[in-house]
Amino acid sequence: MTDQPAATAPGKRPGNWKVWSLPRPVLGYVLGVELVALAALSVSFFRPFAGSPEVADLGRAALLVALGVVSAEVTRGVERMRRQFADAPHVNMTSVWTMAAALLVPPVVAAAVTVLLYLHLWWRSWRAVAGMQAFRVVFSACVVILSCTAVAALSAVLPGGGNPGFERPEGLFSIIAVVAVYWLVNSALVGVVIFLSRGERSLRRLAGAWSENSLEVATLCVGMLVAALVLWRPWLVVLVLPPLYVLHRSVLVRQLEYAATTDHKTGLLNASSWHSLAATEFERARRNGTQISVLMVDLDHFKHVNDELGHLVGDQVLRAVADLMRREVRRYDLCGRFGGEEFVVLLPETGVRAAAEVAERIRVAIREHRMDEAAVGERAARLRLTVSIGAAACPQAGDSVEDVLLAADNALFAAKSAGRDKVLSVGLP
Repeated sequence: MTDQPAATAPGKRPGNWKVWSLPRPVLGYVLGVELVALAALSVSFFRPFAGSPEVADLGRAALLVALGVVSAEVTRGVERMRRQFADAPHVNMTSVWTMAAALLVPPVVAAAVTVLLYLHLWWRSWRAVAGMQAFRVVFSACVVILSCTAVAALSAVLPGGGNPGFERPEGLFSIIAVVAVYWLVNSALVGVVIFLSRGERSLRRLAGAWSENSLEVATLCVGMLVAALVLWRPWLVVLVLPPLYVLHRSVLVRQLEYAATTDHKTGLLNASSWHSLAATEFERARRNGTQISVLMVDLDHFKHVNDELGHLVGDQVLRAVADLMRREVRRYDLCGRFGGEEFVVLLPETGVRAAAEVAERIRVAIREHRMDEAAVGERAARLRLTVSIGAAACPQAGDSVEDVLLAADNALFAAKSAGRDKVLSVGLP
């Protein structure tokens, strides 16, 4: 399941939940989702897809809860660490069991499975994680309940009547539809709360990176396999646990690698990672006899932003500049943050003239950008951001990363001395 990342100190009793301190739009939305989840469960009693719980349903639900608890216990340390490193929508592995519950048991029973699994996760894994307040767990559980209800409604009208795709090869299309509906409902509900709370407009930060979404889809597909096994060979379901454990650990390794190489405020490469990758690109350029360019980008008067509007607004500005830079460069260009308000871009197979054109696009995009008033307030929304940029290329400015960086940095200082909001390039008038 994809849920919102933790952000503040944990609460251990209702008085410390801090839910009432949320901004009004966020609070209204969170409470609205929880009310809709309760309403959906109430309505499910009177809908054809609900069905009445039978002994077999309770047995299946108990099996899924037991397997979910065992899986959570085995991976408890891994899940805590993954939670701590999550700065984007967090994917936990409960989707394996909640997806199966959505297909195998009535919505009310699936909701009970969800509540039990999330209570266990909260008690055993998440309470000690900074910022994981109880109301976040309640909201996340309600999102899962709505996703399961949507799946139950869809599977009831698809061929197969509740277990789409399990009887016929052509039912694969029904399976794809069910996975898509669960993912869409889940991602949309979580994306809205991130937008309301952070003012994010970047699709990557709202929906999560492709790696996170692919992980969610993978867990949903495993949930489909669990549902099929529970129907046909329940004793084989335990074979899902070892690969699920390995998947959990491999995801943690990827998160640790990302945290070690990425600037957490902007999502760009940090200085050491950028320099290491840049050195590799320079070596490739020397072997192939191609040009390679570097842009040094500095946000003008950024200290005034922090001093007058606060560091939270300053962080929003840094993220906005990083996103704008990424949009103006190619997928394989290297964007990094060197610290403070200074950024760097490496452009492989690019001469200084083409690099200056890229720099000009970045300068104009940032100058024309307006901060979201809902996210930063009316005063901050009047900000007019500008950047000064220096550009230099290899081999004209030198043969090493250090030489070209120094040349681009000198051009940057010249742009600032010339009045800021300018692009100056080494070797161009």
